Amino acid sequence: MAIPPTIGTAEAVILLSGSKTAFDSQQFVLDALGTASYLGEDHGLSALYDVAGLSMMWGVLNAWLHGVALLGTAGVDASTYTPFAVQMAQGTLGWLAGYADQVDSGTYPPDDATLATHAGGMAHLVEESKRLGVNADLPRLFKALADRAITAGQAGKGYAALVEQFTPEPRTS
Repeated sequence: MAIPPTIGTAEAVILLSGSKTAFDSQQFVLDALGTASYLGEDHGLSALYDVAGLSMMWGVLNAWLHGVALLGTAGVDASTYTPFAVQMAQGTLGWLAGYADQVDSGTYPPDDATLATHAGGMAHLVEESKRLGVNADLPRLFKALADRAITAGQAGKGYAALVEQFTPEPRTS
C-alpha cells in the first residue's frame, strides 16, 4: 500500500499473511522496501486489510472533498479549509479505540450522542448540501445507514452501532 515515491521509506506499507516462517526469513528484504506487517497465517488477511485500508482512505478523502465543495460555495478554498479538516479528522481518530471496544463487545453506549441525535445532524447536512447545490449523495448514505439502524431499534444507541449495517447477516444452513 504505497505510491511510488514512498517505496523504500517507512511510509510504504507492506501487508503480508500466510507462512510466518517465510515472512521471518524475508523480513530484512521487506523492511528495505517499507514497513512490513505480518498479519497472521490466513493467506487472505493481507488482501482484506488492503481493501479495509482503501475503504478508510476513500471515506476520509470523499468526506474532505464534500467539505471542500460545501465551503467552496462561500468562496473558501481547499487550502484554507484543510487545517480545520485535519483537526476534525484527528479528533475523530481519537474515538476509534473506544468504538473498537464497543464493536468488539457488541455494546454501543451513547457516550457522545444517540443515533437519533446523529441522524438529526445528518438530515441537516443533507438539506444544507442540497440548498447549496452540492451533491448530497454522501450525506444521504450516512443518513440511510442511521435510518436503517434506527428502524432496527437502535435509536438510543451510540454511533458504533452502525457497524451492524455493514456486517453480513448470519447465514442459515
